[in-house]
Amino acid sequence: MDNDGRRIPAVAGVLVLPLLVFLVLPLRSAHAYNNGMGKTPPMGWNSWCTDSLCNLLGKDPCTEKEVQTTVVAMVEHGLLELGYDYVALDDCWSTTERDADGHLQADTTKFPNGMKAVADFVHARGMKFGLYTSVGDETCKGKRPGSYAHFADDAKTLTAWGVDMIKMDHCGNKHNVSDQELYGTMSAALNQTDRPVLFSLCSWGLDNVWEWGANIAQMYRIQMDHLPFWKLSGKRSAGAGYGQGTYDIIEWMATLQPSKWTTQYGWMDPDFLMTEYFTMDFIGSRTEYTFWSLWSAPLLISTDLRKLASEDDKMRIITNKEVIAINQDPLGTGGDRIVNNTDGTQVWYKPLANGDVCVVLYNSGTNNEQKRDLLVSVHWSVLPAWAGNVSLSVKVRDLWEGLDMGVFESGYNATLKVRDVKMLRLTKVGKEETIV
Repeated sequence: MDNDGRRIPAVAGVLVLPLLVFLVLPLRSAHAYNNGMGKTPPMGWNSWCTDSLCNLLGKDPCTEKEVQTTVVAMVEHGLLELGYDYVALDDCWSTTERDADGHLQADTTKFPNGMKAVADFVHARGMKFGLYTSVGDETCKGKRPGSYAHFADDAKTLTAWGVDMIKMDHCGNKHNVSDQELYGTMSAALNQTDRPVLFSLCSWGLDNVWEWGANIAQMYRIQMDHLPFWKLSGKRSAGAGYGQGTYDIIEWMATLQPSKWTTQYGWMDPDFLMTEYFTMDFIGSRTEYTFWSLWSAPLLISTDLRKLASEDDKMRIITNKEVIAINQDPLGTGGDRIVNNTDGTQVWYKPLANGDVCVVLYNSGTNNEQKRDLLVSVHWSVLPAWAGNVSLSVKVRDLWEGLDMGVFESGYNATLKVRDVKMLRLTKVGKEETIV
């Protein structure tokens, strides 16, 4: 630990290559990389899907005006008060060449006042500013310069502008150097600056990043890109996982078991939320937000927040204080699947800091060709916190309905449409009797 309280990643060895020094880092330690940023899952907005289908057409406007109007909209809609305080630009903001001194530079046609002025505007409204780079020698779109061989210089340039968050993507030639070494090098470079920065490691889930990502970053991507569809299975994109749809990500996270890897200052990132997108209906959007919250995943919305109205159903999704509290719970653990029935009904579970538990009942649609409504049940005895009890009174609160459903002695059930969920907060109110 250095003298300003930032944790320097542990180093198991050093490999010296031309122009670069790489850190060889151990597997996940008991304590994540704490530099004061990311104690709870980050919340905010990213520009990537603002104006086209996740920028597949490269049409994200990505301008100074876009940032300013988005910040104003977030404040007016009360999103900042709810914790959405990051405003981040993705792969769109820089020129295609470094300047004469080898530094990254902003595209002045889009950002005529420069990036420091944009950061100052964001900071003046109580928010944090994020920018993008890539771990290889090019970014993913537009052949903009990546950070390979420039890690220390780019860390200094970005932090000098007042950047609070850096997303580092996985594109460009990485010259056969491992992800763990490359991202470790950028982490160390950021740690040598005078500014604490939330490091968002975006390696698409490759190289078992869940085993080491929390050692060097406050959030780390655990799979391929998420697109705004319910089911988009198979290898349509580079990276780990079962597919790019919300359904596919839920199944992949069930395999990874978030509670095994999630910790404060080290959040598993299943990619952006697509709430509001025209291809995501209300049920799909609500289910997406439910699981991201249950997993303690970053809540970074990658759609145009300026288009949402206060009475919009999807605005009610992203402003639900009780669901956000599950995501931001100070225990800092992720929720796991504990029941997976052959008819596709599932039960997920997350313990909370005050002794309550969160349970999600889910009709995944798997093995349900008729897409029927199904009854989903949970018995208190299957919940890890209360395993083995034979008599237990539990108050059930439905977080999406905002209603106390009553006190139940043995369990709870609900009939759900395909894709839909019940998100419940359970409070033990009776004396517990357990099997001896």
